[in-house]
Amino acid sequence: AVVRLYNRLGKEALALGAGPLHARTSSGATGFLDLDSGKRRAPTSQDAADAARLADALPHVHGVSTMVAQPADVPVGTVDVHALRIALANTVKPLGYVCLNESLIEPVLDMLAVAVGGEEALRERPIITALAESTSPLQLVSSQMSVLQAFAKRGLPLTLHAHPMAGLTAPVTLGGELVITHAEVLTLVTIAQLIRPGTPVVYGMSSSVPDMRSGTNLAGAVEIGLLGTAVARLARRCGLPCLMSSGTDAHAPGAQSVVERLMTLLVPALAGVDLVNLTTLDTKMSFSLEQLVMDETLLSVVERCLRGIPVDDSALALDLIHDVGPGGAFIATDHTVERFREELLIPDLIDRQNRESWQAAGEPDMRTRAREKALRILADHQPVPLADDVAAQLDDIVEEAEARCSSD
Repeated sequence: AVVRLYNRLGKEALALGAGPLHARTSSGATGFLDLDSGKRRAPTSQDAADAARLADALPHVHGVSTMVAQPADVPVGTVDVHALRIALANTVKPLGYVCLNESLIEPVLDMLAVAVGGEEALRERPIITALAESTSPLQLVSSQMSVLQAFAKRGLPLTLHAHPMAGLTAPVTLGGELVITHAEVLTLVTIAQLIRPGTPVVYGMSSSVPDMRSGTNLAGAVEIGLLGTAVARLARRCGLPCLMSSGTDAHAPGAQSVVERLMTLLVPALAGVDLVNLTTLDTKMSFSLEQLVMDETLLSVVERCLRGIPVDDSALALDLIHDVGPGGAFIATDHTVERFREELLIPDLIDRQNRESWQAAGEPDMRTRAREKALRILADHQPVPLADDVAAQLDDIVEEAEARCSSD
């Protein structure tokens, strides 16, 4: 099965299950690393807007969570609609929805319909997937079932997740944890199809392992990469596209965050995972604009690995080798000029200068270059704006939700 998602402008943006790896920002961060000070603080609505706008500009980030950073300057009781309003204004890319307030599911759906021109348009060209998650081991909770039911009855895409933890809410063996994961996801898939046969579903994995010294849930452990690899195969056996969470437990962007991102990204990507949720620092709790820019570079590296080595006539270049001959030079040939950009990746954050040039530039590290790139994008990039009448209708729905929340 292929689950297709569209951007706010009605253009197909993701085809999950059709081959290419896709990535999107994840949700739930209650902290934000300030670009100026580097210190962690509570996120604001402006931070949420900046995160969505930055993701909108990065070509290897294909989707954006509505709750990439949970803004602390809006009421908790209406944060779902505020966060969606911010996301719709700051990106055209497909969205991922995580419900914090069950009473706001219908207003969220109303806002999505307004953004694309009605419920039928939303069903035909969905711009969002909703998370519905089991509670391990082997439990379902009402709020998640409400999300599943609301989206399934409309035929809208769902990402159906399990989140067992090895040794705590699942057997400590990865094989045993996979049994729990598979059983919970298939239960959610069955319920969705009973509600509305043909509901688009994605096999989702948030399965994790703990630090057995403290019991802390981890996001960047190598075992999560292994679990994602196995889930890619299990989902394919079921004929479903799959999603996994790739994370890091680092407190700041740097060597640890890069290593952990690659450990939980590269091997699952090679195994065929369709969509990766890029969870951020502090085991999903602190969003960093710099880390997202670094992730863009890492995704470009992984994408290059997935393209492999072509062996068609043009790539093998036998005639060229014959023409240039022994001792010749290939640098000035048309073949080199035409092919080098697609063949040889030039990552913008990975330094390849000689030492003298690097020192003359102030010896910047990867985080410094990522910060500078994030600032340039935020200064220059403006997403396609919402139409004035659409923006006004969205604001009306948010105000109605606030009024109901205040009266409850």
